[in-house]
Amino acid sequence: MADLRSSNPVLRRGGFTSPPTPSPEDLASHYRQPTSLTVDDVVVHTLGLFAVLGVGAAGGWLVGHQAPGIALGAGLVALLLSLVISMRGLLRPPLIVAFALIEGVAVGAISRFYEDSFAGIVPQALLGTGLIFVAMLLAYRSRRLRATPRMARIVTGVLFGVILLSLTDLVIRAVSGSHLPVINDASPLGILFSVVVLGVASLQFILDFDYIERAINSGAPRSEAWRAAFGLIVGFVWVYLETLRLLSKLRQ
Repeated sequence: MADLRSSNPVLRRGGFTSPPTPSPEDLASHYRQPTSLTVDDVVVHTLGLFAVLGVGAAGGWLVGHQAPGIALGAGLVALLLSLVISMRGLLRPPLIVAFALIEGVAVGAISRFYEDSFAGIVPQALLGTGLIFVAMLLAYRSRRLRATPRMARIVTGVLFGVILLSLTDLVIRAVSGSHLPVINDASPLGILFSVVVLGVASLQFILDFDYIERAINSGAPRSEAWRAAFGLIVGFVWVYLETLRLLSKLRQ
């Protein structure tokens, strides 16, 4: 049996194996009560997590301007939860739901900050994220872009690099009141940095689509829909935040 593991850094702990050749009795049982993952399962779970994310985002939006530190606190908790979820082989749906809610709080507070500074930027970022998702889906379906180990290494490296740079920027702000120019400044280098990071972040959708397709084709259990939905949520949030950052630089 071939051991299938995702090249997606978010999903790679979710290994599953191709099932053995089923007997006639197994086939009959399967058709009586489907237990294998389907696209519908992924869609339903993803929409459910988006709803939870939206509830958290609404709360973060309402209180973000009154408690600026909520974005940092919620973001750090969501980061820790995402690491726990990614590193554990067993699925824990309550942890994934908690992650979506807390991540939503962070995203809502950050969005409120950007919207107060640049009116209309949040709808633009949401539209841009949606267009990137559709473009990546079309590129994957047309086989123009395929998930490869090299792509996974690049996405993983950039993801952790951005996290480390962001944490370093927070420390510098707390200690000296300054910041890392490459992350925040609207200079040519700062804009180029955001364009490159956004491009790499968009590739995570390709890794997500590859994981979902292989999971469905291999007869993975329906519970894998939680892992697939988690990966898509992480991809959407990353692309959305990088789009916000890039648009804010261009506005300046």
